[in-house]
Amino acid sequence: MEYNQKQVSILEAAEKLFASQGFHGTSVRDIAHEADVNIAMISYYFGSKEKLIEAIFLKRIYTWRQTLEGILSDSSKSFIERFDALVETYVVRVMSNPCFNLILMRAQIQSDMTVNELIHQNKKEVYELISGFIGEGQVHGIFNKDIDVIMMINTLIGTTNHVMSTRHHFQRLTNLEHLSDEQLQEYLVTHTSNHLKKLLKAILIHEA
Repeated sequence: MEYNQKQVSILEAAEKLFASQGFHGTSVRDIAHEADVNIAMISYYFGSKEKLIEAIFLKRIYTWRQTLEGILSDSSKSFIERFDALVETYVVRVMSNPCFNLILMRAQIQSDMTVNELIHQNKKEVYELISGFIGEGQVHGIFNKDIDVIMMINTLIGTTNHVMSTRHHFQRLTNLEHLSDEQLQEYLVTHTSNHLKKLLKAILIHEA
């Protein structure tokens, strides 16, 4: 759905606070203060804190699914080009939205989070899209047979999220303290993307 500027401000404020303070540690009052709106406006637009985090997930999930479908269905590009685009786009998406991805990581290990079923359904849809794409590549003789698609996706997600969430440790370990935040971001996107493309294509197109 389309959101007006006030709703976007509320969603952005909530996302920032949920990432830094946790869902349970953030009150509607905190969100109202951060978004510079009154509590009644949050209630009017979203109803509750639970509905608010659900709106955040729906917005992010819908955008990602559309993007993913567009990449994988682009028959003007080769299977390898589409796979590279998938990796690059995912890495950029995670690195550019650290607050949402921290919320996502946290929500998946908290069984009482109301968005857990939404997360599971999204994971299932993404798996089916990527699995279908790889299956098509196998039919055309591009990709190897017997690929564990779930573990490949876990490798992509796990590596990217780890680098994103521990970026300052990575910066120190690799002696990149001289880089600005913007330069570090550019380096992490490029370095992580290239590493994952090489790693995953070793499974996809090279004999074990």
